[in-house]
Amino acid sequence: MSFDLEQAYLDLVQTAVAGGLADQPEPVLSREELNRARALRRRVRAEFAAEIRALKKNQLNLSDSARTSLRGLLLDFQVEDVVRLLRINSPVSHTLLGQAALTSLRSCARQAIWLRVPGDFMECGVWRGGACILLRAVQNAMGVGPRRRTWVADSFQGLPQPDRQTNLLDAVLYAYLSETGAFAVALEEVRQNFARYGLLDEGVGFLPGWFADTLPAWQGQLALLRLDGDWYDSTYTALEHLYDKVSWGGFIIIDDYHPVLGAYHAVNDFRAQRDITDAMVQVDHQIHFWRKLPPA
Repeated sequence: MSFDLEQAYLDLVQTAVAGGLADQPEPVLSREELNRARALRRRVRAEFAAEIRALKKNQLNLSDSARTSLRGLLLDFQVEDVVRLLRINSPVSHTLLGQAALTSLRSCARQAIWLRVPGDFMECGVWRGGACILLRAVQNAMGVGPRRRTWVADSFQGLPQPDRQTNLLDAVLYAYLSETGAFAVALEEVRQNFARYGLLDEGVGFLPGWFADTLPAWQGQLALLRLDGDWYDSTYTALEHLYDKVSWGGFIIIDDYHPVLGAYHAVNDFRAQRDITDAMVQVDHQIHFWRKLPPA
């Protein structure tokens, strides 16, 4: 049996960014965590008391899926669910993606290179940088590192606060996530994570700042674009300024394509506005992607 060095290397990077080398079981729920979660749930319900009353009276102008999601967050959310949200920044991994999502990402990246789709790779919303680290590993392993760059776009301050008047679901989720720092990871920490894998080289570019400030000015071409901005405005802004820079045959990967998140509706609105009919491919319960195909 022949040994595939490239596959073995990428398997190792993929396992490592997902925390598989640490092999630490999830700790049991502590009394302190449960009490903190109960207090947070009370605060969120108090903050959105008016919306809860309107929800119970069916007075909110929402789609059925949005109403169901909102009811789940405000009325049915269990204390254990809140604890898991509070633990969101605690794993030893460098990504929150599961193995199926990482395998799919790696496959899209390799296909983009095999098919010679012109352009770099970019992720918008990177947390600790794990997905971007894997993308750069693919580029280097396939020998195109000197010709393609990996762009790392993030505020490095966490998620922005959504407008509750226009994006109520996002605002409720933010009220929970703000307790954990809303995915805030400093730029220097992400740089250090790249360095731990020996991948902090001149082919990695950082775009620190809010998407509305950084993405309109970015000039380049993309073979793969991965969006993990969670909210409606963040996702729509990224698509608005970057979609036309994705080459024909390139991949657009959406991390948050789920009705509970504003990103789902932003993607649907953008695709409808631009009359995009390229088929969406489902990776898991949340992640989907499509290839940007030329007109027939």
